[in-house]
Amino acid sequence: MLALSAQTNEFLVAYLNERVKHLHHSINLRENDGTAALASFIERYVELVPEFTQAFEDFLRKANISGEIERQVTTAKEFLDVPVTVVSSEETLEAHMYQAYLAHRLLEELNDVLSANYNCPVIPVDMTRSNLIVHHIIGEPFANQIDGAIQLLNDKLLLAIKNDELVQQKLEAYASKLSNDPIARFPCLTDSSNIRLLFKSQNSRVRLH
Repeated sequence: MLALSAQTNEFLVAYLNERVKHLHHSINLRENDGTAALASFIERYVELVPEFTQAFEDFLRKANISGEIERQVTTAKEFLDVPVTVVSSEETLEAHMYQAYLAHRLLEELNDVLSANYNCPVIPVDMTRSNLIVHHIIGEPFANQIDGAIQLLNDKLLLAIKNDELVQQKLEAYASKLSNDPIARFPCLTDSSNIRLLFKSQNSRVRLH
């Protein structure tokens, strides 16, 4: 998947200007630069996916984990590699957003499972709010269909971990050696300019009520 920033910023803003009146009422944009902030938000959101998948691959290697967890990380990467066969700039932009949303949601659920059950989150930031914003930008019913598919994968993940004692032991052993602070464990990811701009700048201007 090409970085969304390969699209001109002018086109992205123009695209969102057409869509903004149809956005969910819970998305609140600042009057002066709201659409531009939303465009920058989407660019950063898309650009974060490879960084997150890399963090999960590092985790798999260090914890010596395979099985369903590894398959789900691979699936998130495959979402990004699906060729975009549409021809218009607007369709290409939408396809990139869908791909990024699929990957982010899958990694968010995987991260939640690892955090809640084994105290070893891989992503040191909470993407729930950002994913909700993109959910509303994509709109229903398609975003709900994506979420439904992700839930099925998450159910499969939970069952696979439950039935694999070796994976459980590896996760417990890995977690026992970790710092309690995920930010300290992933300084490169936490210091990412994409994360800083997404959370410190764009979320201040693109808000959920």
